[in-house]
Amino acid sequence: MKQSHKVILHPLLEETGQNQLIIPEFLASKWRIKNTNVLFNCGSLQYPVHLESYETDTDQAVYCSPDILSSLYLPSDGVRVLLTYCKETNAIKIGPIFCLATNASGNEELPFSAYTDFCVEIAKFCEEHHIFFYVNTLKNWDENSVIGKRWQTDQWIEYTLPLPSIIYNRIHSRRLENSSQINSLKEFWRKHNIPYFNEAFIDKWDVHQMLLLYEEIAPYLPEAVMLDSMDSLNQMMNLYDTVYLKPINGSQGRHIYRISKSDDCYLLGYSSFSGNKTLTSHTISGLYPAIRARSKRVPYLVQQGIPLFEVEDCPVDFRILCLKGPGDKWRVVSSVARVSQSRDQFVSNIARGGLLKSVDEVLTQFDKDSRKQTKRILPELALEISRIIDRETEGMYGELGIDLTIDKEGHPWIIEVNTKPSKTPDNPSNNHCRPSVKALIQFVYWFTSN
Repeated sequence: MKQSHKVILHPLLEETGQNQLIIPEFLASKWRIKNTNVLFNCGSLQYPVHLESYETDTDQAVYCSPDILSSLYLPSDGVRVLLTYCKETNAIKIGPIFCLATNASGNEELPFSAYTDFCVEIAKFCEEHHIFFYVNTLKNWDENSVIGKRWQTDQWIEYTLPLPSIIYNRIHSRRLENSSQINSLKEFWRKHNIPYFNEAFIDKWDVHQMLLLYEEIAPYLPEAVMLDSMDSLNQMMNLYDTVYLKPINGSQGRHIYRISKSDDCYLLGYSSFSGNKTLTSHTISGLYPAIRARSKRVPYLVQQGIPLFEVEDCPVDFRILCLKGPGDKWRVVSSVARVSQSRDQFVSNIARGGLLKSVDEVLTQFDKDSRKQTKRILPELALEISRIIDRETEGMYGELGIDLTIDKEGHPWIIEVNTKPSKTPDNPSNNHCRPSVKALIQFVYWFTSN
C-alpha cells in the first residue's frame, strides 16, 4: 500500500507558467523524486507536468497551473486531496476520488431526500481526511468527467468533476436497479475500470436458498417456501401457528402479512403506514383472495413465525451492520436493537415507527450468562452471513445490514440480509460522525490504495 499525503491543491497565478506542479520540498525528498518531469494523474486522465519544490516545514499547500486543474476537472478554489507518488510510473496521483451514486432526489434544502444528512456526514469526514468526495444522481457520465455535487461552505454545489476511483451504489429502487438505464451505466463503469459496491439488491428467497446450503447457518433460518398457491400456505399453517408472508423484493417492512391461528379461525394482519389491519376467516381459502388482491401477484415467500423475544410486550429484533476492511475481512461496526411500536405492530423497521435501543438495554431480562452468549453469537452469525453473501454473489459488497432476532428461549434467528442498509441517523441532532461512516471511508481508502 503506497503512502498518501494530505495536501490542499491551489491554482498558480497565470503568469507563473503552464504545466507546472509545485510541491513542498520535504514531500519531494520523502518521495525521492529525481525527475522534474512527472505525470499528474486524476481519475482517468493524466498530464505531463514540470515539477518544482519550495521550502516549508509544515505547509500542505501544493500549487498547480490552472490549465491543468481545468483539464483534470478539478475545482480551482483550494481542494483538499490525497497525493500518492509511484516511482515505477513516475506519476503523482490524486485519490481516492469517492462517488456516492443515488437516484434520491429532493429539493434545494434536501437535494438527496432522506439521504441528504448521510451524504453531508460522509462529505464532512472526507473533507477532514482529504478524500475527494461527491454525489452523483446517475446522470451526465462522460468519457473523462461526470456531473456531481460537492459539499462546500454548508451547501451542495454542482461541478463537472473527474471520474471516480470507486463508487458507492446507493440506488434505492429495485425497479430502477434492474432497468436498462442502470445496466448501461454499470457497463460504463466496468468499461472504465471503475469499481463499485454494493452490486445490487438480493431477493429474500435467493438469500434463504443460499444460506440453507451451509450446515452452520441452517439451524438459524426460519423455514420458508415460495407462495406458489394456496396449498403452500396450507402446508405451512399445518406446521406453525403463525406464518409471515413477505415479498421477496420488499424493503422497510412494506407489504408484510401475518397469519395466525386463533381458536376456530385465522387472523390475517398486514402492515401499513397507518398501522396494522386485520381480517378474519374460518378458512385459509377465505383469506387467500384478500392476500392476492393486496399483493398484486408479486412473488412472496411464506416464512415460519417465531415466538419473538419482547420488551414491554413489544417484539424486538437486531440490526448488525458489517463492513469489509483490509484483507477482505468483515467486521461488525454497529449493533442496535429495534423495538416495535406496540405489541400488535409486528414490523420493527424504523420507517414503520420502530424504536432504536442499545443491545444491552433490551437484554436486561436475561441472566448474565445468557446475555453474554447472545452478545457473542449475534455478531458471529452476522459476520458469517456476510462472508457467505460476499463469496456466493456476483459483484462486490463492502457493507451489509444483517437483521437477526431471538425467540423467547434465547435462540437466534435470521430475518433478512440488506445490501442497501438504511442510513437514518441514530441521533439526528448529533454532529459526530458515526463509526459506520468512518468504517465506510476506511473501506474506500483501503480498497483504492491496493
